[in-house]
Amino acid sequence: MNTPEAIASNVQASLHAIAGTFGARVGLKEVFSRLSLHTGLTAGQVKRLWYGEWHVIPAHVFLAVQKSYRKHMERAERQAEHQAAIYRALSQEWENEWGDTSSCGAQPLPDGAPVAHSAAQSPCGAGLNT
Repeated sequence: MNTPEAIASNVQASLHAIAGTFGARVGLKEVFSRLSLHTGLTAGQVKRLWYGEWHVIPAHVFLAVQKSYRKHMERAERQAEHQAAIYRALSQEWENEWGDTSSCGAQPLPDGAPVAHSAAQSPCGAGLNT
């Protein structure tokens, strides 16, 4: 069973999570305005929720914040999936064009074999100045 204090804390944390995406340089008045647009609540209601002034939160306010938070999380998930797809495509393009350059084509050394550190023995050649 959730207590009114736990629900108020949950709502406050949800608002802070949504506001975290607005950027660090946004003032509180702008944060309240943007949260008001996201949740459908008034700026005054958002401000009271932000500062924890309501000890008992009406159900319609709680549901509005939860709906907004779910939309925010779905949007963040889609954005993360999009970024991951971009990185996978770039990585695949790199592999197709350049291959595995992490070892410069050298064969792995058997366990216990000394590692060559000189440029003359490097499998990648003598370096950039050759």
